[in-house]
Amino acid sequence: MTVYNEADFIEYAIRSCLPCVDHLVVVEGAYQETIKLGASPRSTDKTREIIQFLGNQHIIECGPSPFGSEWSSDASKWKIDYIEANAKTDKDQRNIGLDRIKELNPDGWFMIIDGDEVYDPLAFKMIRSFIKTMEKNDKYAAYFKSLTFVNDPYHFTEQSFPRLFKITSACTFVNDNFLDWPDKNLKWGHPHVIKVPIQYYHYSFLKGQKRFLEKRDWWMNRGLGSNFDYGWNIDKNGKINDPNHDIYEYTGKHPDIMKDHLLWKKDA
Repeated sequence: MTVYNEADFIEYAIRSCLPCVDHLVVVEGAYQETIKLGASPRSTDKTREIIQFLGNQHIIECGPSPFGSEWSSDASKWKIDYIEANAKTDKDQRNIGLDRIKELNPDGWFMIIDGDEVYDPLAFKMIRSFIKTMEKNDKYAAYFKSLTFVNDPYHFTEQSFPRLFKITSACTFVNDNFLDWPDKNLKWGHPHVIKVPIQYYHYSFLKGQKRFLEKRDWWMNRGLGSNFDYGWNIDKNGKINDPNHDIYEYTGKHPDIMKDHLLWKKDA
């Protein structure tokens, strides 16, 4: 996780994945790009306090794993590795976390999980299964389907993002979501990057207009060229929208871990 001002959802993001992974590396802080736009280097909400509460940068006692002892060398203990950094860009911040992951698990796999992304426990069983298949077929990364909720938890758009990656000694982020594996002479793309039918719940557009406008401002001022358009904006009705994304009514279930989130208490 690379996080900054993610207090709205980070507790749920961490709690949803922590029992199912061997290590969780959290890199906290603003990029130099956003600091130049006026951001504070450290989160100004409760992000750091929540991480400290959940892990205190040491061992968390979570009780027995619901997935059995094969999910960790010690199924009752899970570790959060916490790093504070202010790298130049999102890519560089990701690479700080990746360097730590290589120390912890040099021959394994890792995932991106942002501070506003929540997984259902079943997804991790499926991920373990896909890892075995991908190992056999020489695949190095996979896209997952993002159910991205917009304005409220009852409307969403479908997106697809890379979320699962093979670790090699020289693998490196070349942007916020793409890797190269120079030691394997591989750059990002087909056929070693695939899509798999795993979905997660992405609450990125449920943080209010202020946070949305900060994110949009960052994207629009990154030096990506005069033709770049972030797409997402606030329409005349005060709603976050993008004409390039269809937004659907959501009638499915959210992960059980979300049942006590304030999103639902606001509606009650």
